[in-house]
Amino acid sequence: MRLGEGETIEDVAIESQELEEDIFLNQIREFYEEELEKNKELYDFVAEHTNNFRKFDAQIIREEPNVVKILRYLVKPPISQMKFGQFNGVGSTTNYEDDDPSTPTKATAKEMAKFMEENMDERKVPWLFQDVDIDDWIDVSRDWTCDIIAQSEANTRYRNWRKDVQEDKVAEAMNEAGLKHVSRSSTISDIDDLPSGTFVSETKVACPGDDQKADFVARLAKDEILFLEAKAIGVKIDSYKRIKEIRNKESDWRADFPNARVGAAVAGWIPESQIETLLGDDIEVFWEHRLDSLQEYIHSHQKNLDSK
Repeated sequence: MRLGEGETIEDVAIESQELEEDIFLNQIREFYEEELEKNKELYDFVAEHTNNFRKFDAQIIREEPNVVKILRYLVKPPISQMKFGQFNGVGSTTNYEDDDPSTPTKATAKEMAKFMEENMDERKVPWLFQDVDIDDWIDVSRDWTCDIIAQSEANTRYRNWRKDVQEDKVAEAMNEAGLKHVSRSSTISDIDDLPSGTFVSETKVACPGDDQKADFVARLAKDEILFLEAKAIGVKIDSYKRIKEIRNKESDWRADFPNARVGAAVAGWIPESQIETLLGDDIEVFWEHRLDSLQEYIHSHQKNLDSK
């Protein structure tokens, strides 16, 4: 791992933590606001077509399957897609909540409508259970319900987005270092499975026992192969598990590729001790905000390139 003059691992780790917090706060707020507005519109649609949740009709669920998300969160307590699906005769409601949803069968939609009439959270729709003015409560209900949904959806979107961003940065660094991205669907079991000067992303590597997925595999030169994992860690306590995952993969990869080079592109909340653990296992560390070090590393090992 490259450090500047007088710089310590802790210095770089703190720098990465601060950057990760900025990334998180800026992006999660954007996702939250988008999800909040989207689900408020969905809530209003359900309320309008069910007489403010007084009468559920299977037809509205079939007409707009996305309303299933609102229904799940109006149950006390909110339940998962798999649990809600199980209660209503399907494995999960994921397909009904996608951007391009499938349509529940009539029988499934009827089961859902019946389930909702029997399991509504009286706190979220008090006008169904008490003699209160709905105008005093409908906005509270909408804000409360949609806030819970938006929190969950924003966090899921952020996790997926953050992973994609990091992997895109690593791929860009590899391209700029002169490696060519290639596609591959089969498991890598030999160094010659990749042409020299190329790399592949999200692929399986043959290992004793079960194969291990690698975020990146690069054939740096004729006799040089690099396995690299990318980890952006937002919560410090998670770092121990994530670093252990990298170390376990390193052990498996080198069991079949004893001369392989192994690296980790990292970002976020990683204690100095965990970085030192990686280095102690001969795993090269590349910080996401300093990927020029990855480019330099690739250049230093690009020897004897062949034409494969």
